[in-house]
Amino acid sequence: MNSAIQSMSKWFITFWLVLFFMSYAIVQAASLHPDVQRMLAQDRMPSGVVIEVESLSKGAMTDNATFIQAQVDALKQRFPDLDVVIVSHGRELIELAKPKDNQPASTILSTFENMSNRQGVTVHVCAVVAGWEGKTDQDFAGFVDVSASGEAQINDYRALGYEVVIIERLSDEARKSLQPVAE
Repeated sequence: MNSAIQSMSKWFITFWLVLFFMSYAIVQAASLHPDVQRMLAQDRMPSGVVIEVESLSKGAMTDNATFIQAQVDALKQRFPDLDVVIVSHGRELIELAKPKDNQPASTILSTFENMSNRQGVTVHVCAVVAGWEGKTDQDFAGFVDVSASGEAQINDYRALGYEVVIIERLSDEARKSLQPVAE
């Protein structure tokens, strides 16, 4: 009888552990972008991946940081040598600027700097939109590459065979709102 109870206890524990890990895997998969899920299911590593963010919201990098990190983590776990880049070319790029007056780096800036330093992620921002926001390339953190044009940067990566994962992208009409109003 005692061995039957032990056997049943082991089965019960095993069942709950399997259920827990399956639930965790389902939650993880649900938190991945469909394009990332598709890439992870492939046998062949993509040439590279561009994660695109273009928003009218100055807080879009903060809003999407956890989701972006999950994409990078999943891609790098499956394909450790995969080149992953982030291109920010909307008002959200302001969050990647250096802190003013010797203030400590924001949590969001530290998050993207860690992705750059620890996972080899290249982070680009658009010089045109930065200029509209009153920023120059010297205003951005050292790990941030200021590209002449975010859209051109994405197109350059596409030409190299990189796949683009769109986190946020403005419509052509909304994109006009990024530009300063002429006086």
